[in-house]
Amino acid sequence: MQKFVVFHADHPNFGVGTKPKFPDEYSKVAAVRACNLEEIFRLTNHIEQDWTENDEIEWSRDSDCRSTSVGDIVIDPNGDIYYCKNFGWEKINH
Repeated sequence: MQKFVVFHADHPNFGVGTKPKFPDEYSKVAAVRACNLEEIFRLTNHIEQDWTENDEIEWSRDSDCRSTSVGDIVIDPNGDIYYCKNFGWEKINH
């Protein structure tokens, strides 16, 4: 497992309209120990329990805890930045 950092858009548009500007319009919500982006998505969604209760999560308690969704950002251990899309992830340049 590796540590990823999750950022949620401050004013999410869920993929409609102009993308929020990273990092200015995002807040760090968690560091997550996981193997890949799909696992990050699963771990940071309210499925069977509040995602902040998952053992793999280091939640930034000063943030709200909505589920990760379209438009949110994950940075992998190599510093690569990924944008959550309707289906899958898009690697973006910073």
